Amino acid sequence: MAVSVQHIYPVAHFPFVLGVLRRLAVATIIDRLLPPPPAPVVSAGCGGEAWGRAVLDGDHALYQVG
Repeated sequence: MAVSVQHIYPVAHFPFVLGVLRRLAVATIIDRLLPPPPAPVVSAGCGGEAWGRAVLDGDHALYQVG
């Protein structure tokens, strides 16, 4: 049985990484461990979660380092 595929689009693993970070409640854990700054704009947990996503996803991801 032959199947023809016209286009194949790459799908990043960003949704998977985001889902794992949210399921592990990384932002909540960081917020419990770090005191909030005097004038918080973004909580430490949200910043840590964003940093984790940036490290694990993208062109500069640490798993791509040789």
